[in-house]
Amino acid sequence: MKKFLVALLVFCATAVSAYACDIQFTLQDSKGKTVSPAKVKVGEEYVLVVRFETTHGNCGIAVENTKFKLDGVKVVKASDWEDQGNEVYIRKLNIKITDNKKDTSSLVVVRECGRGGALASFILKK
Repeated sequence: MKKFLVALLVFCATAVSAYACDIQFTLQDSKGKTVSPAKVKVGEEYVLVVRFETTHGNCGIAVENTKFKLDGVKVVKASDWEDQGNEVYIRKLNIKITDNKKDTSSLVVVRECGRGGALASFILKK
């Protein structure tokens, strides 16, 4: 029984460390209304709100070092990261959907660190 509890503790610690950051997305139209990423149009502009939260606290990597990889999306304008407190940051990206000859466009957010970092994808369907 003791071995089982030790194994369970190690498994839980590993699972928690694998998710060091949480990244969430909200897509809005020009009026600030939340819209579905399931149906966007080429040439249209949207506001993508990126919410980043460190789940391990005291992150040694500055939020400004967050990287964005784009496919079929052009960033027209971007705000600075806004500190919301409690290790939560918000950034608003004004994006335009471009023709990448695919059925989808995407934005990938990458954070690299020794605690697991983060990799989050936001897929937009045309």
